[in-house]
Amino acid sequence: MTANPFFSAKPPTARSNAPRSSAHFTARPLTGALGADITGIDVATASDAAIADLRAALVHHQVLAIRGQSLDPAGMERVALRFGAFGQDPYVRPLPGFTNVLRLLKTADEAHPNVFGEAWHSDWSFLDTPPAFTLLYGHDVPDWGGDTMFASQIRACEALSPAMVRLLEPLKAVHSARRGYGPASREAVADRLPNMDIVVSETAMATRLHPVIRTHPETGARALYVSPAYTIGLDGFTDGEAEALLGYLFQLSVDPRFTCRVRWEQGTLTIWDNRSVLHLPVGDYHGARREMYRATVAGDEPVLMPV
Repeated sequence: MTANPFFSAKPPTARSNAPRSSAHFTARPLTGALGADITGIDVATASDAAIADLRAALVHHQVLAIRGQSLDPAGMERVALRFGAFGQDPYVRPLPGFTNVLRLLKTADEAHPNVFGEAWHSDWSFLDTPPAFTLLYGHDVPDWGGDTMFASQIRACEALSPAMVRLLEPLKAVHSARRGYGPASREAVADRLPNMDIVVSETAMATRLHPVIRTHPETGARALYVSPAYTIGLDGFTDGEAEALLGYLFQLSVDPRFTCRVRWEQGTLTIWDNRSVLHLPVGDYHGARREMYRATVAGDEPVLMPV
C-alpha cells in the first residue's frame, strides 16, 4: 500500500534554532532548523568581542545573513581573516590583486541560465582540509531571484535511525572535483559559465576519502558529509550499492524541514559553516546581472569522533 503523503511517519524535527543575539547585533532565525538574519553590526569596524559573538552565532545558526554591509575585495579579505586563516580555493582564479577573493559573476547577456555551483554541495569537500567557513557578499544583486538555499546536515543526521547510524559510522565517502572541473567539463564550462574564470584540470580527477558522518570540531555535533556535487562513491562499495545508499542520503540531506533560504539584498554578507551545511545557488535570474565576492576560511580534516 502506498503511504499517505499527508501523514507520513517522520521523526520530529527539533525547534533548535533559537535566536543567538548579542549586545553587538540582533539575530532573527530564518527557519526552525537553521539560519539567521543579522542586523545592527558593521563587520568592517566591529570589535574583537563583537566578532567573537558573531562567530558563536554562526556556529549555532550555521548560516548568517548579515544585512547592510559595505565591502570591497580588500574589505572581504580583512573580514575573512578575523574568522581564521584563508582557505584554499582551487579551480577558480582569484580577482587580480586579491589572492583570496573570488568574483562570482553572471551578466545579463549570457546565453545560458546556468550558475556557478548549481548542485547541492559543501565547498571544496574534495580537499584534504576543506574550508570551515565561506563568506559571500552581494556586490550587485538582481531585484529578485538568485537566492541561496542551505540545508543543515546536523538536522539530517539527527533524523537517521540508530540502525542507519551504525551502518554509516565506519563508512568513507569518495569525494572528487571531476564532475565540475575535470577535463570533460572544459567545453561546458566555457559555454555555460563564460564570465567565471574557471581552471579545468587533470588534477580534478583525484579522489579523497572523508567519513560519511563527521563530528563538528567546535560543538561535537554530528553531521552528514556527502553531497551530489562532489561525492562520487563509497569506499569498498560497488557503484550500484553506493548509488542506492547515497541516493537515500542525498534525498534526506535536503529535506525541506532542514533548510532555509537567504534572499539577497545589496550589501548582504552571508557566512556559512561548511562543516554542517550544504548549499545551493538558485539559478532563477537569467537576464539579470549578479556579482558576488567570495572568500573562505581554513578548516580541519573531517573526522568522526566516538560518542
